[in-house]
Amino acid sequence: MRSRVAVVLFACLLCPSLLAQQRPDRRQQQQQDIELKNFTFLDKAFHSDAVDQEAHYCIYLPKGYDDEANKHKTWPLVIWLHGLFENRLRFHSHGFGAPVLDKAVTDGVLPPCLFVLAEVDRMSLYVNHEKKRWEDLVKVDLLDHVCANYRVDKDHKHWALMGISAGGMAALRITLTQPELFGTVAVHSSAVFPDDPEKLPDRMKQMVQQFGLDDVLGNPIDKDKWAKMNPLNIAEQLDSKTVKDLRIYFDAGTNDRHNFGATNKLLDEALTAKHIEHTWQLVEGGGHAWGSGFKEESLMKSLTFVGQAFGASGAAKGKESGKDKPPAGKGDGKDEASGRKGESGKD
Repeated sequence: MRSRVAVVLFACLLCPSLLAQQRPDRRQQQQQDIELKNFTFLDKAFHSDAVDQEAHYCIYLPKGYDDEANKHKTWPLVIWLHGLFENRLRFHSHGFGAPVLDKAVTDGVLPPCLFVLAEVDRMSLYVNHEKKRWEDLVKVDLLDHVCANYRVDKDHKHWALMGISAGGMAALRITLTQPELFGTVAVHSSAVFPDDPEKLPDRMKQMVQQFGLDDVLGNPIDKDKWAKMNPLNIAEQLDSKTVKDLRIYFDAGTNDRHNFGATNKLLDEALTAKHIEHTWQLVEGGGHAWGSGFKEESLMKSLTFVGQAFGASGAAKGKESGKDKPPAGKGDGKDEASGRKGESGKD
């Protein structure tokens, strides 16, 4: 308990805005009041063996999902991973992501889909511990639960993993190490760290250790274990052939308070050196995560990127189960940045 309290106090000293995120938010209590044209929003739970407890998640179902006419249709899948000290409701009610998601479908840049908001322990960093396997909660238990209980398109090219901050780090780690799970990864302000933990500022070294990750990373930090968690290290060791079919989008701001703009640029350079296709956006003046125009601009860009992966005509309206699947392309050409080897666009 003492170490957990220390984590909260240290993290709040590191980033005062986290204090506000710890307080109850009335907007989270009013999540059902958000009007959506294209989705029905549900708050659900199931038992996860990976963490041996009830796991909560939210899901946006396409309007008409339960209609008799749609009973044989399957739908593309998106899973969203929240950031540090956030939960499953942040995207919907506090992060203001729901209106952008709804507009993306209205504008036709994203087809109707199953959009799932995962939830893990707020300080877990989505890392597998000895007793609580938080990464497995997402990539095994939640994925299995959703596929068993909803009509998910079986073509993994129509599955996307998205996230923000710590959730972005986890989404990159999962997709770069297991590219067969998801066809697309699209993330924002991802917690990408230097490839050598010795390059971390002292205050961040202390934070990593105080997050209770000694059993995962060691104390002092074990460089081999660090390399397995950090997206930059993973990218530097990638065989480009293993991710040749993975569509990759990531962005970060020049004014990110954790300097993730600079480290995400290193990730761009590592992928470019490997000749791995990806789309990278350095957002001029952008801050960290939900700030600095993120919800209005960057989120719509990532949803558009995902929509291009789902852009085949069958995926756009749901597909009849058992019928031949149309090919999943690299995009329909509407986004010029799509598929380039490191597009350093500035917003």
